[in-house]
Amino acid sequence: MSAPDTVPPLDPDVAYWLEMAEAAAYQDTYAGAAAIAGDPCGARFAIIGGADVHALTALDFSFFNRTVGLGTARPATREDVAAVSAFYRDLGLGQSVIHVAPGAEPAELVDWVGEEGYTPGRRWVKVWHDLREIAEPSPALRIEVLDAEGADTFAEVCATAFEMPPIVAPLVAATLGRPGWTHYLGYEGATPVSAAAMYVTEGISWLGYGSTLEASRGRGWQTAMFLRRLRDARAAGCRMTITETGEETEDDPVNHSYRNMLRTGFRLAYARRNYVRVPSAAG
Repeated sequence: MSAPDTVPPLDPDVAYWLEMAEAAAYQDTYAGAAAIAGDPCGARFAIIGGADVHALTALDFSFFNRTVGLGTARPATREDVAAVSAFYRDLGLGQSVIHVAPGAEPAELVDWVGEEGYTPGRRWVKVWHDLREIAEPSPALRIEVLDAEGADTFAEVCATAFEMPPIVAPLVAATLGRPGWTHYLGYEGATPVSAAAMYVTEGISWLGYGSTLEASRGRGWQTAMFLRRLRDARAAGCRMTITETGEETEDDPVNHSYRNMLRTGFRLAYARRNYVRVPSAAG
């Protein structure tokens, strides 16, 4: 079920928000983390060329040091790419990622990214949902909406499920209570076992943080969380929902998240190339 190299042309509005909804969500996440007293994660962020550029100085790991929307918000320039590269180098970070969507402009963007020491990595698939037809979540699975007081529990479930280091917990908890965000926990009895979040901006919802503790996987939690958030997005007046996950490959042929997305009505938009810079490649 790997993503094809070509997909049908996208409506420009869908193509724009596939990248920029994610960019907006991470921009707000890192702004929230930077506002925590003492800034424990060392959260840094900027807007360069209209794209979201974010990093954690407390942990030099590529997933947390990424640029989203370059060449999508507007055509990128060589100076934009140099500024993104300098953002990470000036922070002393060896690992970072620049996402380049298939429709990013100009065509020279990929060459410019390569000149800064970035090389192609594994692709992520971007998917979207028009919110017209949404099944009912299973009534047997209890899902509750959290307020800011649930931040620590939410972060604990996510960090444990994703096997994140403890230093990342404040980042995960940072958006609880911030405008535009809704956070969910799924319970088995009184025990929280699954988590998910939704960020809404300009009538578009982005879904992230979907996670389930290992002992509770295979029981339908991710599907239930997708369906609950999709229905909540539609009730909030959103016109579409965006999310992403890793592409299935020959070495990793089954991505359950991707298959759950398709099962709940998401449509594949494209596989986005991730350009990765690590110390050995950066020189």
